[in-house]
Amino acid sequence: MHQRDATQRVGRAGPSSESGPLSGVPFITDVPPGMGGRVRGPLLTVAIAILFDQLTRHALPITYPFIVLLASVVYAGWSGGLRPALVSSLVTLVYATHYLKLPGVGFHYTPGNAYTLVVLCAVVPCVAVLVGRLNEAERAARKGELQREEALELARRSSFLSETSRLLASSLDYTANLRGLARLTVPELADWCTIHVVRGDNSFELVGAAHRDPARELMVQALGAGGRGTPFPVNGRAIVAELHEDSFRQLSSDAQRLQLYRALLPKSYIALPLIARNRTIGVITLVAAESRRPFGADDLAFAEDLGARVTLALENALLDGERHEAEQRADMLFKGHPLPMWVFDAETLGIVAVNQAASRHYGYTEAEFTSMTIIDLRAPDDLPGVLSGLERAGLARGGTALAQHQRKDGSVTDMELVSHEFFLEGRRARLVLATDVSERTRTRAALAQTEDQLRQAQRIAMSGRLAGGIAHDFNNLLTTIRGFSDLVLRDVPHDASFRKDIERIMRAADRGALVTRQLMAFGRPRPASPRAMDVNGAVTGMEGLARRIIGADVQLVTRLGSDLGRILLDPGYFEQILMNLLLNASDAMPSGGTLTIETGERQIARSAPGRTVRPGRYVVLAVSDTGAGMDAERVARLFEPYQGEQQARRNGLGLSTVHGIVRQAGGVIRISSEPGDGTTVKVYLPRIEDDESPSMVAGTAEPGRGTETVLVVEDEDGVREVVRAVLIEHGYTVLEARHGRDALLVADQFDATIHLLVTDVVMPEMGGGELATRLLALRPGLKVLYISGYTVDEIVQRGVEKAEAAFVHKPFTPTDLIRKVRGVLGEAIAPGAEDF
Repeated sequence: MHQRDATQRVGRAGPSSESGPLSGVPFITDVPPGMGGRVRGPLLTVAIAILFDQLTRHALPITYPFIVLLASVVYAGWSGGLRPALVSSLVTLVYATHYLKLPGVGFHYTPGNAYTLVVLCAVVPCVAVLVGRLNEAERAARKGELQREEALELARRSSFLSETSRLLASSLDYTANLRGLARLTVPELADWCTIHVVRGDNSFELVGAAHRDPARELMVQALGAGGRGTPFPVNGRAIVAELHEDSFRQLSSDAQRLQLYRALLPKSYIALPLIARNRTIGVITLVAAESRRPFGADDLAFAEDLGARVTLALENALLDGERHEAEQRADMLFKGHPLPMWVFDAETLGIVAVNQAASRHYGYTEAEFTSMTIIDLRAPDDLPGVLSGLERAGLARGGTALAQHQRKDGSVTDMELVSHEFFLEGRRARLVLATDVSERTRTRAALAQTEDQLRQAQRIAMSGRLAGGIAHDFNNLLTTIRGFSDLVLRDVPHDASFRKDIERIMRAADRGALVTRQLMAFGRPRPASPRAMDVNGAVTGMEGLARRIIGADVQLVTRLGSDLGRILLDPGYFEQILMNLLLNASDAMPSGGTLTIETGERQIARSAPGRTVRPGRYVVLAVSDTGAGMDAERVARLFEPYQGEQQARRNGLGLSTVHGIVRQAGGVIRISSEPGDGTTVKVYLPRIEDDESPSMVAGTAEPGRGTETVLVVEDEDGVREVVRAVLIEHGYTVLEARHGRDALLVADQFDATIHLLVTDVVMPEMGGGELATRLLALRPGLKVLYISGYTVDEIVQRGVEKAEAAFVHKPFTPTDLIRKVRGVLGEAIAPGAEDF
């Protein structure tokens, strides 16, 4: 801010009588007249001719017009040269031809006028040529004078720069060189001068100051010293500026500084920053006082040339100092580094230098180290070549290796060696940084087991996502098969021969639904419709099916505990748990055996050590076989997909599904097995009290008919047609749409009330959650029923709020669909557990 207020940029200075390299002589050889000088004369002649013509037309003729015109020709030649003079003479002659002719008779002249015209044609061009030649002669003389002065100025400047270069190259002590430079510039370049260098904290340090009056040199030092910066502002580029009394007051921070300015009386100054590697490393300030003219642009150009030489010399000196400091720091870092380090000859492998940390770690003194080779550090049982291969490798940037080293006391440690090649006194050497990684090696061994467990969990998770996607697509197919089969079966007489075929199709679809539920439980294992259930009753109900699937050569034994509590679980999920355990146990006994199902209860106390489940009472389901058993490795991988006891047979996703269901239900699985002693799988499921079970409303009654309008949105054609047919059969008016955007268009074109939206959750263009939100904004009374083949978690992630939605999972039967539709339209069912 002070600089803008206190300084003013100036242009090229005018001629001066001052001597010295900055005398202000412009560096030009010959500057021809400008466009203005060449045009002014001819324009003046034309203007005079036009004026005289107008006066003549108004009966005010000029007695001697050609004298005035001849004077304009002289002016044109003197100001512009020969060519402008000839142009002016041509204009004069044209005017004379017109002025002297007889009026109205063309180009006819009286004898007197004809004589006058001839004289003008001879005199005017001669005058133009004469004046133009005189102008050229005068310019040539001025050019010669300028060239002489320029040659003298160049000689003085060359001499000054040569002396400057000699001074700067005399030593690497830049402070002494800059002090000498300050005295050299005064009074050759300025009345007084200061030179500052920039320290590491960006402060200015005065290293040189001089004044043409030695008595005032202390004032100059006082103005530039004391950490107050340079005498005048610096803004990162060379400037030349003038000063006045107001500038002194604006630049002064105190009365003492103002007195110094008034005593030194600076008139103008050049602030020359010394910039190297995009950083200001110093500043030269040249000041002109009352004894000389103000600095100009030419002075600034010469000062910049001087600054370039000073910058190069100062940068070299600073770089040399930095090199010395770097060498000292490197030596300190090497010796004081907390990790062992040493330098060895890459050819002989002899150790040439070692730090204190290496001596402490290995127990050898520095003298003992330098008498050894790096081969002497290896442990006797270390692999041959592991270490020496690193030292002899010609790696330009470095290398890393692991090795076992032996200390002086005989102990062996694992070391990580990082080396870098360089040249030491003309020979190839390597710097080695050694780190004791013995503890790290033990930690890595512990982490390896954890990584294996993590990879197993990741494989299960990836398989689960794949299973969920497959189940979704299969559910759409099963919904179509099951729905149309049910519709066809209603119209088929009981005595029809193909009725049993249709029933087989329906049973196959039901079995497919069980498979998709397993896939869903494996992909996103979570109870879909949990309810309080009796484990003994469920086992008893499945006993007949169990005897059929395990085969005639396997004996089934059931031992059910008495007075068991109930568990909270989807009955279908419990069936999956039991059936998969039975199938796995049956496969473990290919030659027959005994399969035992047991139930009971167990109390897990709070103080029980090593428990991974919450304390409390649990209902236990145990399935035992008399098969070949498993080792610990097989048990650890038992719940991976297709990693059961018989990998080549039909276990598939079964045990993985069991694991997911039990874990989401808050339970745990325990396996006891030894090779040759069979296997026992125990499933612990939390027991609930009667008041903990959610209230469930039985829905076995045949659903009623309806007359409402239902908008069905489903991208699968088969599923959409099934829903449409079922709803129409039960009296509903049905509107159809393939996806969300199509549904918005259908709803916009339908003027009557739409009572219910039945929509798939995942669709192209627009999902069911977004569609419901937009339709509810347009039709606030609209009811919504979601259908999907995805799991509940997937549906919630796609924008459907669980607590505010009714839901039917694919595949569903027509009865399930109508009952849910009637429930949503006809009664206020409580959303939450029943819907999901």
